[in-house]
Amino acid sequence: MILEKTVNLVEQIYKYHKILPPKVNRVVIGLGYTGVELISYAYDPFLGLASTLPNIIQSTYCTKIEFAGKLTDKSFKELMSWSYNGPSLEKIIGIASLNAASQHILEIRNPYKEVKENLIDFLKINKQTRTIFIGFMKPMIKSVLTKTRLIRIIDNNPLINSSYRNIPIIKDVEELKESEMETDILFCTGTTLINDTLEHILSLFKNRANAIVILGPSVSFLPDILFDKGVNIVGGMKMLDSESTIKILQEGGGTKLFKRYGKKYNFIKE
Repeated sequence: MILEKTVNLVEQIYKYHKILPPKVNRVVIGLGYTGVELISYAYDPFLGLASTLPNIIQSTYCTKIEFAGKLTDKSFKELMSWSYNGPSLEKIIGIASLNAASQHILEIRNPYKEVKENLIDFLKINKQTRTIFIGFMKPMIKSVLTKTRLIRIIDNNPLINSSYRNIPIIKDVEELKESEMETDILFCTGTTLINDTLEHILSLFKNRANAIVILGPSVSFLPDILFDKGVNIVGGMKMLDSESTIKILQEGGGTKLFKRYGKKYNFIKE
């Protein structure tokens, strides 16, 4: 499993390189994103994010998680292990914790090759390039549309902007015909990790996509295991201003607002 193996990798790196483990400082469960802030001696705080999927927190009870008020008493390793859970608020917290710990490690050692140019230019997308988007990645879709109209979107959100009505929008990947699964580039949102669909998606497109790109704040962790699973590019986000970002999360904001306090990056498989 991707998350379990990535958590194990993070723990091994802390142990092998004798890195002083961080402590959980804050956990913020926002309407758009959940954030876990870790602190470590001699460094600014590390903030990991994960999308707070609305359908996961639709419980009618006013208490959404039984550990409220005690989350910062737990170790970052325990919180990371929650990423193994099925789709739940605990899983979201677990992924955010994994992202924060990964950013700590990347600050100390970063052996990954990074795409320095614009991702669209790097992928050499042109009018003949076939693309599939799993998840409504509006900014990226808008950019790709300037290069090609050969786009399919897979997303079950009925509120997708009507301006995309000329693009095939499919509710579920299983609705694709065999011939429709052949694509040059598969773009996949990081929320597929949260709803436990990513592994199935990767198995479906393993031999059907020429390149697989996974993007979003929710995949800001060490990319090794994703690369092993056939992903070519992993794009995450390093948060540069933890305090300002947390304020936005607390007030219900999302990527559109907190991206000014972060730096996007794209790691490429060598």
